Amino acid sequence: MKVDLFGTSELSILVSPNGQMIAASEAMLPLLSYVEPLLPDFVQAANGADVFLNGLQYVMQRQLLWQAAGVPFGLLITFRQPMQNLLVDHRLGEMALTLSSKLEMNHVLEHVVRFAMDLLDADAGALPVYDPDHDRLLPGHLVNLPVDLVTPAKGSQRGLMWQMIEQGKSILIPDYAAHPMALPELARIGVSSLLATPIMHGKTPLGILAVYRLRNEPFQENDRDLLQAIAHQTAIALQSARMYQRAIRNADERYILYQASIEIGATLDLEQLYQAIHRAVDRLIPHAGFVIALLNDQQMVEYVYLVTPTGRQPELQLPLTHGIAGYVLRFGVSLRLSGVHALPAPAIQPALEVEGDLPQRSLLATPLVVGDRIIGALLAWHDHLDAYTMSDLSALEMLAATVAVALHQALRFTQIQALAITDTLTELVNRRHFFHILQHELDRSRRYQTPVSVAMIDIDHFKQVNDIYGHLAGDHILRELAQRCRQHLRDVDILARYGGEEFGLILPETVYETALVVADRLRQMVATTPLLVDGRQVTLTLSIGVATFQPVSHPDPSSLIADADRALYLAKRRGRNRVCGAQELSTYAEP
Repeated sequence: MKVDLFGTSELSILVSPNGQMIAASEAMLPLLSYVEPLLPDFVQAANGADVFLNGLQYVMQRQLLWQAAGVPFGLLITFRQPMQNLLVDHRLGEMALTLSSKLEMNHVLEHVVRFAMDLLDADAGALPVYDPDHDRLLPGHLVNLPVDLVTPAKGSQRGLMWQMIEQGKSILIPDYAAHPMALPELARIGVSSLLATPIMHGKTPLGILAVYRLRNEPFQENDRDLLQAIAHQTAIALQSARMYQRAIRNADERYILYQASIEIGATLDLEQLYQAIHRAVDRLIPHAGFVIALLNDQQMVEYVYLVTPTGRQPELQLPLTHGIAGYVLRFGVSLRLSGVHALPAPAIQPALEVEGDLPQRSLLATPLVVGDRIIGALLAWHDHLDAYTMSDLSALEMLAATVAVALHQALRFTQIQALAITDTLTELVNRRHFFHILQHELDRSRRYQTPVSVAMIDIDHFKQVNDIYGHLAGDHILRELAQRCRQHLRDVDILARYGGEEFGLILPETVYETALVVADRLRQMVATTPLLVDGRQVTLTLSIGVATFQPVSHPDPSSLIADADRALYLAKRRGRNRVCGAQELSTYAEP
């Protein structure tokens, strides 16, 4: 006798009289692992018995086959789904087709909850979504339930839902009100039965699908199989929606980073660069505050760009042992923090001037690395807890790679530029740059009719200092004197080393009489404050000449400096350690 099981699409197996499988239909092959252990039961079962294979219900039909001589050949067992099950399968197929066309997360959640309620005849439903970045359940989508049923709380404090996330198993509670872990808010609205299952993509939890009945008709075990089938389709849809959202975000980030790289790479001016970096961060991640911190040669953290909700703050400098930026610079790690409990070890000395009330904030930080050297750090913070995800930190890290190179180049350019305009001994501007600044101030004075004065300063008898103490001591005196004078001037005043022991001073917005006062204050400070050289105190004096710009008398910087120089030599002829002004030249100066 010949039996061709491969000519049918039914689920069929052929069993020998002694219970051994002879053949199986092609459609049956994927289910053999479920069928083979049950063969003895199938042989003994009654015709028309209900069986479950891989979570689906079937009706078993048995037919005894005979050889021509009247000898039993085998038992043909066929499994058919009831008409109701076929309808369910059709509805599940419709659901899968519908979900495959939905890429927006909210659309997926709403459709799944409504579908599950309809198919399982439920009165309410929920699909809370699992947030792996913060290990929490988010409300997702709720139907006919309190809006605060699922709170974004961490840990296992929400009971049954978290139990399913941890164990990956569904639950069926026929009498919900009597369950020890029942939520009071659900019991109050009359939930009588709960059926829920985790939504898993592989071993990764995506959320929980739960349906509720408020009438006294509890869910049955076969309902559990159906909800799990819905959850399986939902997992595929949710993962697709997440991948779609991630792709959209990645595309946006790549575009922002591309635009930022162009803008950041287009300037070597540090201030313009700081602002370009801030604009890029502003487009990438939400934040209430932002910091660019640099590590200087003294191993101090310079907060060169600090923005808070009240605006741009003054630059400041803190030790490397203080603040999140100091931690990142010391250990070269990125951080994503939420509140005081997330602070890393070893403990951080708070930098309240920069980070404020960190226990109530979320913070991102990443180092700026060039080669194997950490040159700085980027920090951004939000005034709400759990505001940032790992994706946010990844975006900041990608931006930091571009920022580090751009900052390194801009800093090198600034250093080279500074060397071109700075006297290396005193760290004051050099003579060439002094003339450049003075020309700018004279142009401004002509345009706005504002005063500007200059002073030429000479150290009295400096040759004797070099002869007595040596040139190294002389260099020390020049450096020390330059710094002391710098400390007694305004930020807008320009002190330059003009040559040898002579200094030039530009005093913007300063009239003649005030310039004489400023110069005499410097003279008195130097005369009354001895310098320490080789353990001995050395008292120096200054001779200073002052001149104020007059457009008619001073067509260029050289003419103004010449008047101040003539006043300087007048001070020397009068005995040194004094200040003379150009207005005295007509009376005392020789023609």
